[in-house]
Formats: sequence, C-alpha cells, structure tokens
Amino acid sequence: MAAALPPEWLEEELTCPVCLQIYTDPVILNCKHSFCRACIEESWREPESGTYSCPECRANYRERPALKRNFKLANIALKYQAVNGTPVALPCNYCSKKKLTAVKTCLKCEASMCSKHLKHHRENAVFKNHPLIDPTADMSTWKCIEHKKLLEIYCKDDKVCICCLCPVVGKHKNHNCVSIGEGEQELRDHLQQQIEKVRTNTTSIQAALDHLQTQKESTQTLIRETKLQIQEKCNAVRKYFENEEKEACKYLDRVQRHVTGEIDARILELENKMEDFEKNLSDFSDLLTKNEKLIFIQGFNSMALRIKEASEPLAPQPPPPDVNKITADKINWVQKQYEVVSQLERDRDIMATVYGQTPTLDVETAHRSVILSDDKRVATGTQYRQPYPANRKRFDTWGQVLCSEGVNSGRSYWEVEIVGVRGKWAIGVCYGSIKRKGRDKECVLGESSKSWIVCSESNSNLWSYLSRSTSVSAQHNGNITDLAVRISSKVGVFVDFDAGIISFYSVSGNKLSLICTFQQQSFSETLYPALKVGDWSTSLTLCSLT
Repeated sequence: MAAALPPEWLEEELTCPVCLQIYTDPVILNCKHSFCRACIEESWREPESGTYSCPECRANYRERPALKRNFKLANIALKYQAVNGTPVALPCNYCSKKKLTAVKTCLKCEASMCSKHLKHHRENAVFKNHPLIDPTADMSTWKCIEHKKLLEIYCKDDKVCICCLCPVVGKHKNHNCVSIGEGEQELRDHLQQQIEKVRTNTTSIQAALDHLQTQKESTQTLIRETKLQIQEKCNAVRKYFENEEKEACKYLDRVQRHVTGEIDARILELENKMEDFEKNLSDFSDLLTKNEKLIFIQGFNSMALRIKEASEPLAPQPPPPDVNKITADKINWVQKQYEVVSQLERDRDIMATVYGQTPTLDVETAHRSVILSDDKRVATGTQYRQPYPANRKRFDTWGQVLCSEGVNSGRSYWEVEIVGVRGKWAIGVCYGSIKRKGRDKECVLGESSKSWIVCSESNSNLWSYLSRSTSVSAQHNGNITDLAVRISSKVGVFVDFDAGIISFYSVSGNKLSLICTFQQQSFSETLYPALKVGDWSTSLTLCSLT
C-alpha cells in the first residue's frame, strides 16, 4: 500500500504559483502548468513583446492560448479545502475583471455564476428551465457516465438517474422511466409517508417508554409501601411476642419466689429442730455418764418427757414443692410459643394487623340488580336495574360482584359485614376467569368449579327467592355442605394462597370462630373476593382493616 502524502506536500502541489493560494477555478496551459483563471488572465492583461508566456516555465505563445479548465485539479482542490475546513468559494465564470464568488452552478451551461450574472441567466427565456444547484466545480455527479449527458430522467426499474440517451440506445431501453422531477416527487412523497410511519413508531415507543417509566415508579412506590406494611406487621408480631415473653418471665419469677420462699421456711424449721435434737443428744449423753444411782435416776425422771419426745419416730416430712408441675408449666409455655402462629390465626386483632386487606368492589363486574356505594365497599340488592354499561366482565344474570384486587401469593385476610343476615347472601372467592354470561351453574358462585363460598342457604335451587332458610352452607363446584354453626353479622375470609387454603370465620369482638375451611392442592389463578346479594333487604360491606 502506498504511503499517504503529507498534508504540507499536498497543499504545496495545490498552490497557484502566481497568487500562492489554493487553486480557484484552475486552468491548464499547453505546457501542462496550471494557474487560477483569474491569475493567468490578470498576468496576460498587458503581455510583454506582444506574446503570451507561461509564468512558470516562460514558454511563449504568439496567440493567446485557450484556457481549458483543469477539472481534476479543481476537484482535488475543492475536496482538500472541504477536508481541512478551508472555505470553498467558486469564482463566477462570467466575471471578466474581478471574479465574484459564484452563488449557483448551471448544470446545462456547466458554468458557475455570481448573483448578478445569475439574475441575467434567469431572466433569459432560453435558460429558464436550466437546472441550478449550489456552486460546484465537479459536474461528474450530474452527468451520465456512459453518454456524458446531463441526468434528466429517472429509471424506476433500476432506481437510478439517467440521461436522455439511456432509455433510447442504452441499457435502460424499454424501462419504466419518468422525468427526474416526477421521480423526485414520487420519492419525496414516499419518503414523507415513511416519515409519518417512523413518527408513528416513535410516538408508540415513547408511549411504551412512558408506560414503563410509570410502571417502574409505581413498582418502586408499591415496594416502599409494602416494606412499610411488612415492617408494621412484623413490629406488631414482635410486640406480641415481647408481651408474651414478659408475661411468661413474670410468671416464672412469681413461681420462683413462691417455691424458694416455701423451701426457705422448711429449711429454717428443720434447722431449728436440728438444734433441739443436738441439745437433747448432748444432755442425754451427759446423763448417761453419771455413775451415782440417785443422781442418774433423778436426772432421767426430770428429762423423761424430753427423752420420750426426742426418741419418737419423726413424722414424715411433707414433700417439697411439685417440681414436676413447675417443669410441666415451663414446657407448656414453650409449647405455646410453637403454637403461636395458629393462635395468631384465631386472634382477630393479630390476624387483621398481620394479614389484613381492604378490597374494593369492581363496578365493571356488578350485576344491574346490585348498587355499589361511592367508596366501592358496600353492595346492596335493589329491585331497580342500574344503568351500568354492558361489558364482557359484568355478570348478566345473578346478583354478584367481584373486587378489583386479587390474591396471587402469600396470606390475606378481609372481613365482610352483613346487614340483613336472614336475607340471601354469599361471601367467598373465585377465579377471575369465572363465567359471567348466562344462567348455567358455571356463572353462579358456589356452583361454579372456580368459586368457594359460604352462604345463607343451599344453592341447590340456584337461589330460589321463595325460601327463607337461615342455615349456613359451604359450597364449591356444586358440592353443598350444611354447617351446624351460628354466625355473627361479620364474616372473616382468610386465604393462604401458597398452601391452597381458604378459611371462613365468624367474627365476634376479638375472637374468630372457624366456620369452615377449603383445602385445595394449589390455586391455578389469581383469587378475587366475591359477593352475592340475593334480595332487596341485604347489603354486604367490606370492612376497613388497613
């Protein structure tokens, strides 16, 4: 590969020997030397000795030589100036004295013109349709390589610009050709259409970006709020355990004080007895050493009662405090800690604090016989059909409504208060894919295989309005279990999604009484809280737990 020429050498080669500037509109003489057109014309304005000579080699010409434009050198000079940031200025080909800067180049005339000569050019009817471009010294771009004619036609088949001879005698014969103006307009219109499509795509991408950004921010907000909820719930659990620990320690402290106090009293009693026995033993031993018969007899008789009492067998000592019972109490307390989770599930306050949710009703699912409160937490039966718009999510036959929020992981607990307990109602959960349209059982909560409920009566007659039974039933997939339980006006629903458990509780104060439990292998979809109001005297309220 040839080595690149140094910029200094190239600039030297492109410098006019007269003005010592980069060539402007260079022309070449017969001696092969090149000069700026303006420089050579100025040099020959008053020729010496009536002859014309080359300023470089001094070659003489009797007649003024024709100045031929050096196109190749002009192109090299222009490209060099463009690469090096040198302002490129073409001189006007028609200026005879001082060469003004050209503002346009006529492709037909192959000449560059200043603003003055351009005006004359445009005013001449002969030149009216000549194509004008920005000043350029290189015409090759606008000429046919094969015929050296101006490119005036556009070949739509080959998608190239051609001259007037190409479709007649050239390789574009019989091709679909139009004028270059028509071709340009067609391509411009096509480009405009594509720009609109690109603009549409850009708008769509921006909308997607905005949606993702919003989703990201919502996710971050949700995570922050969830963390706070988890911290609150865990703090509640910690407080519960701390209270349990304090109470257990207080209990053990009381037991310790009682047991050690009792033992200390027994020790003191036995120590006193020990002192008495040791004194008696000393006195009795001294008496035994007396050899005088009279003194021994008198001494014995004086201590006879003491001897009798001291020598009698000791009464059985009462057993120490029941250590086994104390141990059992301690073990029971430890066992209590292992069972605390199940105890939490029976403690309404703890259940509500740790797992509590406050779902809201989805008006788009509500049957027209169900009125929803403004806060979307109360569903009431009505004889007047509501003007809800039709949609694919709405129940169209049975007075049912679902909640907007679903459960798809972990544990959740919510409560429903019943006004009109002796009315017709159902409380439970269902999959979001439960059928909404029609009268068949797959549309009915409890009858459908995608629902689990407790209700005020058997669903076997599809909520006949003739019956006024007050019994409570558990229902799933048409299977009915009558429950021999009494319920309060408030029902708690507990879902352990990962364990496949749905439990219903009767809520009374701070106590939960189990109504029934459904145990599934697993749940295949998100579960949604579901309500049914079957008459006009019943309303169901989702209680606030958060």
